[in-house]
Amino acid sequence: MHRFVPAADSAGGNPPPDPAHAAAIRRWTQAYLKLPDDAVVSVFESACADAGCPLVETVIAVFESGRTRRWKLTRPRVAVTKTMVQQTLAAPPA
Repeated sequence: MHRFVPAADSAGGNPPPDPAHAAAIRRWTQAYLKLPDDAVVSVFESACADAGCPLVETVIAVFESGRTRRWKLTRPRVAVTKTMVQQTLAAPPA
């Protein structure tokens, strides 16, 4: 079942996505996984129209030499906390 997640806009009272929050998620991921400096961490939101999946999910992708790992959080990026990131990264990647 989908839940309505309003688009971010200043007129509707919803704050726009904060780039600093995405940077914080990248830092938390880097620290938790003890990644080397050359690893790339990407944090983005993805939409899903399939029944049973959330309308918006946050994806954390880690690109290292020779391998790529990806985790999904079933909530918008603005709702992701450090604890959620740590719990998600403790599970095997998708």
